[in-house]
Amino acid sequence: MKFSEFISDPISQAKHLMLIGHPVSHSVSPIMHNLALREYNLDISYVAVDVEAHELPSLIAHFNSDSFLGANITLPYKQTLFDAVDQHSDLANEMGVINCVQKTSHTLMGHNTDSYGFIKPLQLKGYDHLDSALIFGFGGAAQAVIHGLEQLGCDTIYVVSRNIDKHENDSHINLISYDEWPEYAEEVEIIVNTTPLGMHPNIDASPVQEENSIYLRDSLCYDIVYNPRQTKFLEQAKNAGATCMDGLPMLIYQAARSFELWTGKSFPVQHVEEHLSHVFPAHISSPKEP
Repeated sequence: MKFSEFISDPISQAKHLMLIGHPVSHSVSPIMHNLALREYNLDISYVAVDVEAHELPSLIAHFNSDSFLGANITLPYKQTLFDAVDQHSDLANEMGVINCVQKTSHTLMGHNTDSYGFIKPLQLKGYDHLDSALIFGFGGAAQAVIHGLEQLGCDTIYVVSRNIDKHENDSHINLISYDEWPEYAEEVEIIVNTTPLGMHPNIDASPVQEENSIYLRDSLCYDIVYNPRQTKFLEQAKNAGATCMDGLPMLIYQAARSFELWTGKSFPVQHVEEHLSHVFPAHISSPKEP
């Protein structure tokens, strides 16, 4: 729904939660959250709203409406709306981006639940500590992954980027090129794809060239893409004998954390996972326990 349509629709006057971005038509967040809201018989709607840049002042004004209860924020506004809230969680402050707005009375709190979404599936599979990682991509999603890995104690992180000269290294991040990454693959425990390569509709793309896929063999390979669940990257990893994790659990757990912040209630993870498993069927075996 376009913002101009939303603001004149009766749904904007009733209690609601929002997904804010541009575009948002592809998102499955409304499926997840409306299912969870129905689980508790809450008289609240979750609606995806496509907001253009010139509409942001009107959107921010809408945050003061009594009917607005909170929001998720997706691209391209995770940084843009950082200063639109009154306070920030420590993690959001550290990252400089928000993907969740929690409204308490008339106070807006900005959170980042992407990092939680990334590490929770790892912890559920027994990965409570990781020493080393290699990440493809250095965009906004990579920042959440880096923070998550650091929370798991990871102190050696290689980031594969096409624009090394545009970034500065810090003590935890070692920037390397796509030509170099095979040299470091055997040193790391986990390899993560944070790029959109392999995402629908470009399902034949991967950050790994076919001749280099053998270097995935000894690692846990985690792709944060969830559509399709078996990406080209994970297909390469599986064929090389690696352990694989797809991005659907990350999507679900970042949503779970948002839902808990808004409602104080537990997210029906199993129910949502069962529903989305029909929407995005998996074609790879479940990850092996460490």
